[in-house]
Amino acid sequence: MTSEPLDAGAPSYDTDGVLLVDTRGSRRHLRTRRRRRRRWVVWLLVATAAVVAVIVGVTSTLFVKGAAVSSEVFKGGGSIIDLVKAGTPLKTDAHGRTNIVIFGTSQDDPGHLRQDGGGGLWLTDSIQILSVDAKTKSVSMIAVPRDLWVKVPTHGGKPCMVGYYSKINAVYECGADLFSSTKANPATYAKQDAAGAKDLMSVLGTVTGLVPQYWVHVDYSVVRDAVNAVGGVDVHVVGDGANGIYDTNLDSLACRASNDVSCRNVYYPHNGWYHLTGNQALNLARARGDANQYSYKDFGLNGGDFDRQANQQKIIAALQKSALSAGVLANPVKVFDLMTAMGNNVTTSMSTGEAKTLIELAKGSGEGAMKSVNLVDKKNPMLTTGWVSQQSVVEPRAGTFVYGPLKAYIAERISALATASASPSPSTSASP
Repeated sequence: MTSEPLDAGAPSYDTDGVLLVDTRGSRRHLRTRRRRRRRWVVWLLVATAAVVAVIVGVTSTLFVKGAAVSSEVFKGGGSIIDLVKAGTPLKTDAHGRTNIVIFGTSQDDPGHLRQDGGGGLWLTDSIQILSVDAKTKSVSMIAVPRDLWVKVPTHGGKPCMVGYYSKINAVYECGADLFSSTKANPATYAKQDAAGAKDLMSVLGTVTGLVPQYWVHVDYSVVRDAVNAVGGVDVHVVGDGANGIYDTNLDSLACRASNDVSCRNVYYPHNGWYHLTGNQALNLARARGDANQYSYKDFGLNGGDFDRQANQQKIIAALQKSALSAGVLANPVKVFDLMTAMGNNVTTSMSTGEAKTLIELAKGSGEGAMKSVNLVDKKNPMLTTGWVSQQSVVEPRAGTFVYGPLKAYIAERISALATASASPSPSTSASP
């Protein structure tokens, strides 16, 4: 029995008419598999292109946003490229520490605008000094009371409208020539901002003995926007004089009268950890227990402005922790939101390269490296309240304008904290 050659397009039979093989089905199946494979490859290429497009789009958007932020925020110069390069060494004082003055104003608060003369939009009601030791990676926070009575720098021998002496919260607006201004002039604001910051740095150096190298100016909204950008912060709330905190000053009159829990803006009924949104963090940072007929001043805020400063420091530390977490840095949306919060609400004398160095120090310092220096510790208070020119003010316990003991105390506490940070410590159980 012999066979004929196979025809590629038809079934094959032997000479007796017996079917040898039918290749049509297998070839159709092969063609179908090839078409499916081609479609799969095409979809893979499309998906890959889409992912690449998203990455390129996000990266370019962040780059453009970062470039805008770098020009708006970092008055010390540099560009967004510096944030991905090796950092620039930070300036230091004679002790090798970098001192940064952080101060806040309220020019973006609509509530202030409704008051006479702008309601003190440019008063620096929040002043903190960060003293950074690059070797030990320790950071000391010193809160300076806004009511501290100081000598105001003169220019050309002429005093500011407030006179030769004032509360320290007026120093910036005097130096910036923004006294009673409701709006800054964009053409001159950068120069005015730097001039006001320079005067404030000078006064703070005289008072604390810390020579500032940089300043950071934030406005009313930066706390809210930055906290929202990182998804909220965890803060350990501890009442001063009572368990928890309740302040009615940020509540509406209707809320005060009705005692409605749902509209209490600063209400933490017990001590403990709370996860705060941007608005909650901002409200806590502003709370100080001012007296009014609905006030609960004995409910955790009987320290007034000193309590407010302590809570501000807690929020700063919590924000640093959240902002440097892997979840935030790996999320382009959160990075973009942080950039927006900075671009809209922050100016600083630092360059982008110096900021990169500071970020790296913060990342390497670890949790708990940021410590507070308490100037009103109950066991050894360095400041006290008093009356000057019919105003309630804060002044050194040693006497008005007598800063020697205060400087010595700050230097001793910073040195102790730096030594503690440099020494290894045994692990402890986590906080509640």
